[in-house]
Amino acid sequence: MKYVGLVDCNSFYCSCERVFRPEFRGKPVVVLSNNDGCAIAFTKEAKAVGFGEMCEPFFQIQDRIKKYNVAVFSSNYTLYDNFSRRVMNILRDFTPHLEIYSVDEAFLEFEGFDADNFLEYGKKIRSDILQFTGIPVGVGISKTKVLSKMANKLSKKHNGVLILKDDDEIDRTLKTFPVKDIWGIGRAGSSKLNMLGIKTAYDFKMYKNEQIIQKLLTKTGRQIQDELRGINCLSIEDAEDKKNTGNSRSFGSSVYSKRELQEALAEFCTNSAEKLRAQNSVCYSLTAYIHTNPFRDGSPQYYGVGSKTFVSGTSDTLRIIKGAHEILDDIFKLGYEYKKGGVLLNHIVPRNQNQMDLFDERPDDNEKLGQVVDLINKRYGSKTIQSAACGSNQAWRTIANFRSPKYTTSWKELLRIKG
Repeated sequence: MKYVGLVDCNSFYCSCERVFRPEFRGKPVVVLSNNDGCAIAFTKEAKAVGFGEMCEPFFQIQDRIKKYNVAVFSSNYTLYDNFSRRVMNILRDFTPHLEIYSVDEAFLEFEGFDADNFLEYGKKIRSDILQFTGIPVGVGISKTKVLSKMANKLSKKHNGVLILKDDDEIDRTLKTFPVKDIWGIGRAGSSKLNMLGIKTAYDFKMYKNEQIIQKLLTKTGRQIQDELRGINCLSIEDAEDKKNTGNSRSFGSSVYSKRELQEALAEFCTNSAEKLRAQNSVCYSLTAYIHTNPFRDGSPQYYGVGSKTFVSGTSDTLRIIKGAHEILDDIFKLGYEYKKGGVLLNHIVPRNQNQMDLFDERPDDNEKLGQVVDLINKRYGSKTIQSAACGSNQAWRTIANFRSPKYTTSWKELLRIKG
C-alpha cells in the first residue's frame, strides 16, 4: 500500500527569524514583502492580536505594530532558502521519494512502510527537524496528496502529527472539512460546488455526477475528487521533473536606465544558474522581462518580455547573463519608470541528458568554473565571487530596513555571542 505524507513548516519565514532571536518565541512576529511593502507572514501570536490579512500594506499597520509590540522583519530570502534546504535534506533521510512542493513544504511517498508505525514516524520527522534546524513543522500522512494536505492542515490540533489511513476515520474527517479548504479548490471552485449543495469534502467525495464536476472544475477538479476517494491521481514529482526556475524582484527605487536593468537581470541570472547547478540540471531557453508599476496612476505603463533559445543546454552563468542582455537590447524602451524585472529558465533537463552542440566554442559549458565559484560562495558567503555584470553599487536593490543578518551563509554576519 502506498501512502503520501506532507510536511509543512509552521509560519516558516517567522520561524526562521526566531531561530536566532529566541526572545521572540511566543511573541507576535510579522515578516514583510520585498521593499517592506506589505505583511506576508505572521505567527499565531500576531494573528491573535488582529494581524493575518495577506499583503496588508505596512504603512497601514504600523500603529498596530507599536500598540502590540510586534517584532517586524524584512524578507531575508537567503536565510529562508538555506533553512529550506536543511529541512529538505533531513526529509530525504526518511524516504527516497520526495517532492519539494514549495520553500516550506514537501510531499513524501511511503511505499512498503508499516502503516501502524506512521504516528511514531511522523513524530520522529517532527522532532528531528526541530532538533537540527529549530523549525517547527506539521506532519500529515494519508492515502493521497489531497488527503495528506488535509491531514497536515488539521495536524495542529493533534500535537503536530495526524495520520488518516482508515476509511471510516477519513470519512469522519471529510464530513467536518469545509469544501473551500480543500487543496486546489479555492474560493471560486467552492462557490460553484456550493451551488450543487456541496458544502463539505465528504459531499464532494460522494457527488455522483462526475461530468458536471469536470465541466465546472476541469480535469484537475475531477482528480481532486478521486483523491478524496483514496485514488492516487497526483503523483510525486522528482526535482528533475520541474520545467522551469527563475528569479525576480521589485526594485527598491524606480529604475530608468538600461545599465541598472542590465545589473538587475545579471543578478537574477546568477541566482537562477546557481539553482540549476545545485540540482545538476541545464536549461534550453531563457525568458526575461521588465515592467513599470501598474499601481502608479497616471504613469505610462509598459511590459517588455523576450525569450532566447540555446542550441545546447546550459547552466553557465555568463552564457545566461549574455542571453538576458540580448533580450534586454530588444525590449528596453527609454522614458519609462521600471519597477520590476525577472528571468525564467525553461526546458530544464538533467545534465546527463544534455545534447551538446558540435559547433559550440565552449563544449564544457564552463562547468568547472561554475563549480569553483559555487564552492567559494558556499564556503565564504553568497556573492563572494560574481560576474562584474551584476554591478557594485546596485542602487536598484530591494529596500529592507528590518532585515536580519545572513546568519548561515555569510562569515561576516555570523551570530555573535558576548560573554
